Order: sequence, then structure tokens, then C-alpha cells
Amino acid sequence: MFSSTIAQKEIRQAIKKQNKNKKSVIRHVGSRSKDYLILFLKTSSIHGLNHLVAPRRHPFEVLLWSSSVILSVFGSIYLSQTTWIRYQSSPTVVSMDRDMYAWNTTFPCVTVCNDLRVDPVKLEEFVKSRNTKNKEELKTFILALANATYKNFDTVPLYEGVSSSEFLDIILKVSTSFQSTLTIGALGRELEITPTVTEMGLCYAMNSKVAVYSSPEYMRANRWDLLKDQNDSLAVHPLDGEVFAHIMNLSYSYFVYVHGPLEVPDISTKYQHSAAMFYMKIYVTALTVYTSQQAASLSIAQRRCRFTHENNLTHFAVYTYTNCQMECRARMCLKFCHCIPHFYRRVGDEEICDVDGLHCLAKYKDVLFKLRDKDGKKINCGCLPICDDVNYVIQSNDVQEWFLGTNLQWGIASYPRMRYRRDIIFGFTDVLVAVGGMAGLFLGCSVLSFLEILYFLTLRLFCYTQTTLRK
Repeated sequence: MFSSTIAQKEIRQAIKKQNKNKKSVIRHVGSRSKDYLILFLKTSSIHGLNHLVAPRRHPFEVLLWSSSVILSVFGSIYLSQTTWIRYQSSPTVVSMDRDMYAWNTTFPCVTVCNDLRVDPVKLEEFVKSRNTKNKEELKTFILALANATYKNFDTVPLYEGVSSSEFLDIILKVSTSFQSTLTIGALGRELEITPTVTEMGLCYAMNSKVAVYSSPEYMRANRWDLLKDQNDSLAVHPLDGEVFAHIMNLSYSYFVYVHGPLEVPDISTKYQHSAAMFYMKIYVTALTVYTSQQAASLSIAQRRCRFTHENNLTHFAVYTYTNCQMECRARMCLKFCHCIPHFYRRVGDEEICDVDGLHCLAKYKDVLFKLRDKDGKKINCGCLPICDDVNYVIQSNDVQEWFLGTNLQWGIASYPRMRYRRDIIFGFTDVLVAVGGMAGLFLGCSVLSFLEILYFLTLRLFCYTQTTLRK
């Protein structure tokens, strides 16, 4: 009993001694840290810090200098943050180039959609090949489906003999062909005609660089890669004179969309319409916006535009503003009716709308077509313009009856005398200059002052620690 009491006393004494040693070490470390901080404040080139630790200072003086340093640090950080926000939000400016002979202008791209969507001969052959009892019912269904858009999904009759996954393939099989003759001035260049699937059905694009990504062949191959062997879009120069393209011997009346080579039309794009046996002449002028190499090196959020390869869309292989709008419609279709129309590419486990799904979408046709809610407020789709874009303004559209068939002519009536350039007006160098000016104004410090802080936190601290441990 007596020996156990002695053992307990020895344990308590050992614990007290250990705690005493810990407190001694903590006091020693605290004392050395304080000395090191005082050393930094005395020798720092940042103005005002040495007054905080100068000898024989009245507490009021220390308080005054502490307040001054704190306010100066706050002012420097606040104004530097404002400069950084400006660099992140609006470092670019759009200026004008006026030397019209110093650049080429992209020849306008057009997308032609036949007014008659279904070829009667192809439709008859397809209906005969199907094992169905009511041929006329199938024929009526296909005709309505081929003409179905966001404007009239509710006109598609109920029919259960065709799976929704077959809708697009059937439309492509029975669509009218495009066998017209295309010529362009005396330049000796040819414009490529590209079939493309749009929200209006199967159409044909000329001089487009992105229509191929919606072509039936590209979609059937389930490709998502960027094509590297594309032909360059035709560009013209004021010295070329008037350049016009002609499409002759169109078989049907048609809708034509004029747009840039890096854009595609959608259901809300403005169009021109021509009846059969008429000659339409469209004359436009171009308005070009391009991005300099310096501005292209900025982030997407800084320049507020996207290049076609900077794609964030899931249903399209390249980015365009119109593709982004269509992506927004696809998301809304999934939200409203849990399916997407047949003219979009299906991703993952998404469902293609059957007839019931199309009728469901018809209930929201105003919202989907205009991309505005029921209150008329524009829906935020997060779409940015493309960085290199060409917009065309139609100056005249002449339609006259033509006994030699249905023809289309389009071209640039007058070459643009200016173009817009997106360039950097406030770069990273300007940020450094501004931040350095704020630090110099409020604290009197420079780059060497920040290196001095880094030095005290690394090499000098290591040497000071080693010296203290030896002592």
C-alpha cells in the first residue's frame, strides 16, 4: 500500500515536470518567433512597418501606425481586386478596320430546303416495302412526319407501326433529292453542296464549313471528331468585282437561308421563299467580326465568345451560336416531355419522341420556338456568339417569274468598307502595372518587397531556425 502511494507521487511529479518542460519549449518558441517577426518588421522595405516595433514608441503611436498600415493594405487589395475583375470581365474591345482592300470577304453561305419534303416515287416504293395492311395510313403518317417541325408537331397522326428510332431514317429515304446545277461567276471555283439535317428537315448547304457535322453520313457513322480535310470557304475580294452564284433547275419551290460559313439555320432563322418557276435574286452585304491572336489566347469568359472547336454542347460536334440554341431546345424537350425530336442526335439513354411525345412538345411550341417563357421573358441558354463570324444583310430580294425553271442567284452586291476586330485593350501586363502602382502608392513597396517577404518565409526562416537550434 505504501509503495503504491510512492509510485503515484513519482508519476504525478513526472507529469508535472513534463508539462513544465512543454510550457518552457512553447515559451521559447513563442519568444523566438516574436524576435523573428520584429526582425522582419524592422528590416522590411514596406513603409510603415518599422514604426510598429521602433523603440520608445508611445502605444498611441503604435495604434496610429497600425491603423494606417491596415487601411493602406485594404486600399491596395481593394483597388487591385477591382483591376483584376476588370481583366477577367472586360479585357477586350471591338474596333473597326476600314482598309477594305486589306482583307477578303467570305462568300455568303446559303442553305436551301425544298418546300416539297417527300418524293412521291420514293414514298410509294417505301410503303410497298413495308409489311403493313393499311398502306394509305402509313403514307399519311410519313407525309405528316416529314413536314413536322416545332410549329406543327400536333399534326402528326397517331400510328404505332413505326418505331420512333426509325423516324429520321425513313425521312431521309423518302426525301426529295437535290440535283440542281450550281455555278459561280468566272472564278473557276466550285461550291460544295452538303446535305444537312436541320430542324426543318433535310436541307442542302453551300459554302458551309459546319453543315457537314449534321450531314446524314456523319451522323450514321456516329462520329464526333473534327474534320481536318474540309475545303476552305470561298472568299472574294473587291478587285474580283461582282461575284454571284447560281442554282439552276430547282425542281420544287423552296426556302433559302443566308448565313455565315460557321453557322447553321434553325427553326427561328429568317428565310426567303420562292415558288416554282420563279427566279429569285438575293443581294447582300457582309459584316465581319473576327478575333485577333492576342484576344484568342484569353479564356472564353474573358473574350465572351467561342470558337467552333471550343465545344461545350452534347448533341453537336462543333460549337455555333445556333447549335447552342438548338441544344437549349433539346434540353427543354427533355425537361417537358422526357424525349427529343428525331432531328437531334440522341446521347446516352435519351429517348426519341414517338407520336405521343411530339404531341406533348406541341403544347410548348411557343416556348420552344421563341425560347421565351410564358411571360415573354427570354430564356437564358448561356449561348455565346462565335468569335469569327460573318453576318449578311439582305439589301435586295428580287423574285420574278421565269419560264426556264426555278432558279436562285445570290451574291455580294457591295463589298463591306469596314469590319470589326475583337482585340485586347487591357492585358495581363496592364494588370501587373496597375497592381504594382497600387502597392507602391499605398505601401511604397515593389517587386523586391514581395521577394523579400518570400525570402523571410523560406531561406531566412530556415537559417534562423538552424541557428536557434544550435544555441
